[in-house]
Amino acid sequence: MELTKFDNFAICSDTVEGSHGDFTVTVLLDRDPDITPDHSDCYCDKTRQRWRDDEWFFGILRAKVSVDVAGQTVVLDDCAASLGGVEVNITDTNSHLDEHAAQLAQEALARGIQLVQAIKAAA
Repeated sequence: MELTKFDNFAICSDTVEGSHGDFTVTVLLDRDPDITPDHSDCYCDKTRQRWRDDEWFFGILRAKVSVDVAGQTVVLDDCAASLGGVEVNITDTNSHLDEHAAQLAQEALARGIQLVQAIKAAA
């Protein structure tokens, strides 16, 4: 599944999306409220100050999977896969967000397929 890409400067509520057959996966970026640079010793004072100045943040990526049924979009799982503690805008590129989103999209797609199979089996 091919996903759209995050911008080099990302903000909360940015999304990337991809489709596979009747399935659509959307990965949303939001702020991770549980992580700060103080949780790790790997950040220097300058980087911590940049975080305090909102130049970068820790994000959480959440993948949602939906399926098209007779022209209607049905959300199968609003949080089929997620990953928190992701550094956003800390460097000049956010290509790592695309890599994480691709992995989450595959997990969400597998979850969506599993849910549809379970629905069909129960019918």
